[in-house]
Amino acid sequence: MTLRPTDRPVATCPDGRDDDRRESTDSSTDGAVRDPTVPDGRTDAAEGAEPPASPVPGADRFVAAVAVDGEVLFAGPSVPAVLGVERAALDGEDLLERVHPNDRDPVADALSAVATDRVVTHRLRHANGGFVWVESVVDEELAPEFGGRVVTARRVDADQTFPERFREFLEYGTDLVTVVDADGRVRYESPSVEEVLGYEQGSTVGRSPLGYVHPDDRERVTERFYRALNDPEAAPTLEYRYRTADGDWVWLESRTRSLPADAAVGRLLINSRDVSERKARERRLTDRNERLDRFASIVSHDLRNPLSVIRASMEMARLKGDTEPLERGERAVDRIDQLVSELLTLARQGSGIDEPTEFALGGVAREAWETAGSADATLVVGADARVRGDRGRLRQVFENLFRNATEHGAPGEGAGEPAAGRADSASVRADSASVRADPAASRPTDGGEDAPLTVVVTATDGGFLVADDGPGIDPDHREDAFDPGFTTREDGTGYGLDIVREVVESHGWTVGLRGGDADPACPEDVTVPDGACFVVRGPGPEAAEAGEPWIDG
Repeated sequence: MTLRPTDRPVATCPDGRDDDRRESTDSSTDGAVRDPTVPDGRTDAAEGAEPPASPVPGADRFVAAVAVDGEVLFAGPSVPAVLGVERAALDGEDLLERVHPNDRDPVADALSAVATDRVVTHRLRHANGGFVWVESVVDEELAPEFGGRVVTARRVDADQTFPERFREFLEYGTDLVTVVDADGRVRYESPSVEEVLGYEQGSTVGRSPLGYVHPDDRERVTERFYRALNDPEAAPTLEYRYRTADGDWVWLESRTRSLPADAAVGRLLINSRDVSERKARERRLTDRNERLDRFASIVSHDLRNPLSVIRASMEMARLKGDTEPLERGERAVDRIDQLVSELLTLARQGSGIDEPTEFALGGVAREAWETAGSADATLVVGADARVRGDRGRLRQVFENLFRNATEHGAPGEGAGEPAAGRADSASVRADSASVRADPAASRPTDGGEDAPLTVVVTATDGGFLVADDGPGIDPDHREDAFDPGFTTREDGTGYGLDIVREVVESHGWTVGLRGGDADPACPEDVTVPDGACFVVRGPGPEAAEAGEPWIDG
């Protein structure tokens, strides 16, 4: 804490005379306490006058009479302007309780009878919960009319120290400027702290900024922060997450600079800006690059094999004059076409939803069934829901889940085996008879293996699900179901469910298989089959952030 020899602030009047602006005992007024805000040297204490009822606008100092034990015996009219509290609230209060805990010993020493230095720079708690820096000058002699010492407290915080032109720049600047002292505690934060972080200016003064840093970033930031405090040549630039007044986290980019050793404002200047949007773009770019690497691997391995089959088949047909090998080549071409289509779909996923719209869940499911359903299966739409999201991408989710059900879930087939009698696109039924409102009406009554497959789509208490009454997913495969390239079919690509996951996560939702204690609650009038069941969870309209996708079941 800064302790300096007593110096009495002196201002010069317009006529050149010295005007003692320090609030102190004046023998010419019978030892009364003279307040610099009261003209002609008159005082509130003199002749029983009442103190002014309103604070002095723009005052940067106040006078007080304080007992040796810290009790405030008198508070001047400028107290509200400096500390934001009424004079009456300060009268009788223990001044040391208002002093920052780290500064109490020097202040108590300055008030004592044996002090040699009676000037101390310290922090006083403001009404807004923060602290302001003041320089207090304590008179050596007791004021007889109060029985305590006269203390003149003058603001010396960074806001008063910066030149006026720089203060205006800080007031309107968008970057956050922070000044910390040698102890690593905030002495000043620019007004932009309210816009960037939501804190009232001054509310963090006297506190360490490290307490607001995300736990995962704190060790790294702490090490570089104290290195900058102790090494004037160090000027680190670092990115980290910082807690806002609302409890959220924003990414800050901070550049630090050491201040001169004799600077009155503090030890370290930190210039910070919110880079959350940039970090989000970087994450999306990283995800996209990872997908491109994955696609390159897919093209390198998965497409070379069918191309080799085509070349060998064509060569054999030429040598033998036999067209049967060409059929193998045709199947290989079909597989390549399917792979290319699904890879292109994957390439378009993963980014956020730019322009979400509101639509009915059941309507999208019926549209998807018209193009991806099977003539040997029945779609049942249970409880409907309103959805805010990308309608086209969500239709892709349903199409892939319907294909997965009809290919893997035919009753009587083993899990992962090709479904018999799969209809091609020309035989897919799109008439209203393929959609039933009553799940029980679509279920087989004899339980025979030739009974048609039933696929149910229904809203739940936290999203929606797609289930079928096929044999389900082998427990050994549950962990791998959404992995890229995983398939149990010889002619499968293994990217159908990967596309589902990408689309759902691009909405900010999650998708998984039914099972465990977290299974969603379904409407009582909807029967959910016991086969494969894919559960999508998303926030409701009230829980989602403004403009973000949601599911209102």
